[in-house]
Amino acid sequence: MVISVVGVGTFAAGGWMWGGQDANDSKAALHAALDSGVTWIDTAPIYGDGMADRLVREVVRERGGAKPLIFTKFGHHLKDGVRVSSGSRAQVIADCDRGLRDLGVERIDLFQHHWPASEPVAETAQACAELIGAGKIRAVGVSTYSLGQIQAWHATGAPLHCLQTPYSIVKPQAATALIPWCLEHGVGVLAYSPLQRGLLFGTWAADKTFPSGDHRGERSDFTGPRLARSLAAVEELRAIALEDEMTVPQLAIGALLCTEGLTACIVGARSSAQGQALGELGTPLREAQRSRVDEITGRLLSDLAALP
Repeated sequence: MVISVVGVGTFAAGGWMWGGQDANDSKAALHAALDSGVTWIDTAPIYGDGMADRLVREVVRERGGAKPLIFTKFGHHLKDGVRVSSGSRAQVIADCDRGLRDLGVERIDLFQHHWPASEPVAETAQACAELIGAGKIRAVGVSTYSLGQIQAWHATGAPLHCLQTPYSIVKPQAATALIPWCLEHGVGVLAYSPLQRGLLFGTWAADKTFPSGDHRGERSDFTGPRLARSLAAVEELRAIALEDEMTVPQLAIGALLCTEGLTACIVGARSSAQGQALGELGTPLREAQRSRVDEITGRLLSDLAALP
């Protein structure tokens, strides 16, 4: 189980499918992130089968004083090793009560539908509206929704405050329609995987491999010629970053923060050093820097499109 911690100016999170992770390392990452200025934590019940939520509770209690905002999710669970999604009213209510208990809070700051489900969007949206009315959640969001799905939610008239969506300089598709729609309709946007599952940390060598249980080793983007081409682009980005004494993550996140309509990014950390580094993220790039980043990623995407 991994707790991916916070990113860009305000946040901390959770993750899974990344191989083994020591709980003490996760707690150290959270403490370091909060010490560095991170002010919110994003987690989910599927991360470590609830372990992430419980570690968040422990860290918040250990710190005392001002508490970070806590974001969690609902409707996505592992059952007998299979990922199962639900948007039923019963599941929404049950997951909220579980989240309040496991996180040790009286109200969840942002409650997000983790994955689209087969139930009508109107049923899910109405259940979330009930939770807001009951004072159990402060705001509601959705994750990994398509444009059509988020429009369907909006059409119900129920509150919708945020969309969490994959978005990085090497996976920029959300900037085409999703983020502009959210900007127009007053919906915040959280980018997840903004460092492309670790690729843009800038620490991988050409012989990078992944341990058993780490899903990246099963994906073509992280093996063979596709990974090699991506790592070459990372080296180009590193050269630009070094000119201004920046890191690759600072460059990659800074480029995203130039996107009108993007609220924040969710950046993962697995150690205290990585947690501390989150405090160094959050500054948008200058236009000249952003143009050079766009040129590098444009060539990368073109080359990847030609590879199997």
